[in-house]
Amino acid sequence: MDNGSDIQDFIVETILELKDVGEDELRPELEIQALDLVSLDYVEIQVLVKKKYGVEIRPELFGANGVRTLGDFAAYIQSNRASA
Repeated sequence: MDNGSDIQDFIVETILELKDVGEDELRPELEIQALDLVSLDYVEIQVLVKKKYGVEIRPELFGANGVRTLGDFAAYIQSNRASA
């Protein structure tokens, strides 16, 4: 079973594949908005998270009313994932 650290690592690896950023920049407190993700990036992340963790990610989850940082995103996946 993956723990929060494994989920954080998965998010970092996924973003590294999508964006040209340094791994050292992808800290838990980094705001997702700062990554300048485009809609296709979000779709790719949604598909990978659903496949690996069974968690459906809705676009409205990101932003002012929901998940703002990479740490928030990892915590959301941890608390909503399918039981293994």
